[in-house]
Amino acid sequence: MSEQRKMSLTPEEQELKERLMRFGSPPVRKGTGKASGKFWKLPKPKIEDGSLLEALLKDREEGR
Repeated sequence: MSEQRKMSLTPEEQELKERLMRFGSPPVRKGTGKASGKFWKLPKPKIEDGSLLEALLKDREEGR
């Protein structure tokens, strides 16, 4: 079994978390923190001319 740790939030982070939980319709639901079995069966994204790492670095340079 894996041990789950609870993160401590700063007061500002806690306030933001509470506001985000109230935001929107339908209300935001807390996730389980686990990927479903369907996730692992999804097709991998196609990367044109290069690797996933190169694409990630390019996105970061462009500020996305």
